[in-house]
Amino acid sequence: MLLLLAQASAAQFEPLKIAIHLSSDGNRCYAPGLVDAVHYFTGRLVDEVNRDGGIAGRKVMLTYFDDYESSEKTVENVRAAISDSATIAMVGLPSSTRGRAVFDALGGELKTSAMPFITEMSLDNIFSDWPSVFTMASSVRNELEVVQKSIVAGGYLRPAFVGVDNDLYSFALEDGMAAIPQGPPLVARLRVPVRDYRLAPDEVAQAATKIAASNPDIIVLSIHSGPSADLLKALGTLGVRAPVIVLLGRIALISDALGPGAYAGPLSQIAREGVPNVYSERLRRRIWRSPDQKWVFHDRIQPETPGWKDGTCKESEAALRELYDAGNSRAVGRGTQYRDNLKLIVETAQNLPKGLSVPELREQIGAKLRSFVEGRHVLKGLWRDLAFTTSRTAADDTLLLTKEASEAGIVLSPVQYQRINGELLESHTLYTSIDLVSLSHIDTNDQSFDAEFYLSIKSAGNELGIDDIDFTNAYRSQALGGKLLSVREIHGGDERASFPPGVKLYKISGKFLFEPELGRYPFDTQRFSISFQPKSTAKPFLVQPPAERQRITDLSVDGWQVLEQYVGADQDIIPTIGRSLSERRIVPFYKFNATWIAERISIDYYTRVVIPLGFILLVTYFSVFLPHARFESLMGIQVTALLSSIALYLALPKVDTDQATLSDKIFMITYAAVSMMIGLSILKDNLIAAESSALRTTVTFIQRVIFPIAVLVVMTGMLFLGYVPGQVSLSETFQRVLHVVQKP
Repeated sequence: MLLLLAQASAAQFEPLKIAIHLSSDGNRCYAPGLVDAVHYFTGRLVDEVNRDGGIAGRKVMLTYFDDYESSEKTVENVRAAISDSATIAMVGLPSSTRGRAVFDALGGELKTSAMPFITEMSLDNIFSDWPSVFTMASSVRNELEVVQKSIVAGGYLRPAFVGVDNDLYSFALEDGMAAIPQGPPLVARLRVPVRDYRLAPDEVAQAATKIAASNPDIIVLSIHSGPSADLLKALGTLGVRAPVIVLLGRIALISDALGPGAYAGPLSQIAREGVPNVYSERLRRRIWRSPDQKWVFHDRIQPETPGWKDGTCKESEAALRELYDAGNSRAVGRGTQYRDNLKLIVETAQNLPKGLSVPELREQIGAKLRSFVEGRHVLKGLWRDLAFTTSRTAADDTLLLTKEASEAGIVLSPVQYQRINGELLESHTLYTSIDLVSLSHIDTNDQSFDAEFYLSIKSAGNELGIDDIDFTNAYRSQALGGKLLSVREIHGGDERASFPPGVKLYKISGKFLFEPELGRYPFDTQRFSISFQPKSTAKPFLVQPPAERQRITDLSVDGWQVLEQYVGADQDIIPTIGRSLSERRIVPFYKFNATWIAERISIDYYTRVVIPLGFILLVTYFSVFLPHARFESLMGIQVTALLSSIALYLALPKVDTDQATLSDKIFMITYAAVSMMIGLSILKDNLIAAESSALRTTVTFIQRVIFPIAVLVVMTGMLFLGYVPGQVSLSETFQRVLHVVQKP
């Protein structure tokens, strides 16, 4: 009995575990940066949780599992996690096919254990009977509804479908395309044997011949990027040019593999990785404010993999990442998504009482997760807001991307569909370009700046205009209450030879607000944004800016140097009442901003502050070489130096901030240095009267040797701190060197 009590008591202090299920490439040539990002962001979150006391009074530990795209390994990993008596929840599992294998093999144990499990499966029918299982992915049914609606709205009558012959996600897409409500039947319905992301040449030829013979007016592909490119090349040689919707794969990779002119039809896909040329504003702000965190995740070579010895593994330049390139953005996005889903579990469990057993914790966490269904609760995540639909899938909109054969870039399709109150409603894409003419009167105390810019917009059917746009950070007049904006229409979008048809052009000038970060003033870098959103939910829109290479970059700002510009977007999930007060609904709302990042030019500060302070310190230093008989002169010089530095500080323009700026710290160091020199001079004079030669020599050494070295080191360090980049982790160079060293 005592032994059992001792074991129970010890169990109460053992760490609780949360399992993270990942899926690296099956060839194991590289350790993906995406996996490292998941480890990093989830690990940091758990460290914070443990510093705050853990869950139910116990520390939390993460256990990571990787299935390397093997269903058998997935089942083995999930079995190990749920059989661990300390596991309270699980996150991950990024495949519906492997998910089906897990639920077929372990469905009973999952239901009995009531294990809270936030997966990445798109097929919600796999876990519909498991009330504690959710998915961070959008439901395949949601995706299908959007694709079906776009096919019907496009007036297509002869759709064809090609899918993988052993993939559940592909099967579900095929069934959905074969049963389009009020839509046409499939004229071709093929399943092809894709293995290791490849399709044999004879299979490509057979599939292309069958599709071409069916004469489709639209083709839906669900066979991955590489096989899709091979199939479209074959179709192009057969004269097929029907529009293509890619539901499994990326049209960017397909287009690169096709090359120019290989296929004449437009390509479309679901925007699973965000809008092209648009950054996550929420994440950009986090990177801006936390530059000390790790934000770059390279793919790491795994030299122990046999493929590096037999030549199967190939070295890739894409393994090295830049902060905002597509691969690193994908890794950071996935890492923060896992972090947000882990945060969701932590939020539900952190306030639970101490002493609960693991089964009780699982029950409580599962019940609280269900409160995030249909708007009853929303978590403000690092990547996005989190909530679930009634089918326990992510409450996300399904967006469509398009690439015309004649265009180099991928953009949002002209018409989109947003789910409002459970119904798909049409919205438009606002193709827009903000070309800044001038940015002036930057006032950090007033937190405002003046901007003048040209705004070009275009939308399907010319539906949207300037009256549909609300500039949310425009400065409001305290006297009149209105926004300080002036809008002049240059072109209204009608047919005119000098303007492209449908493009509306406005010249806008106004005063806008910003949030200055003054910790490094006057060596600071600031973000100047023009933020906007739909004026009314009756006319929602999404923004599609041009590619970065097409934007004006030679902007000159008086006193500032523009470093970069970008367009950001954020989505809030707003909970609201439904048709009755007892009903809750969630409404997605999008916000956008055009941002310029500029660095203050500090030449004026050097001439007005740094150089005068340098001379003040230099004169203070030279004064110690005066003979003892000139002690009064020495003290006069040093006191005057102190008063001069104080007067210089008071003469500078005041910066309204509640934190000490770098300029403040430079002056404080100057005050301390001169005051210390005054104190040492007085001490030295007293030691002369006391005839203490040893101490007098020590003080002299401090004044003449230690003082200049210390001041020089500290001041140089402060000035160097002002020039440390604020946007990139300082460990990036080391990571690149490490990547080279790891090459086999």
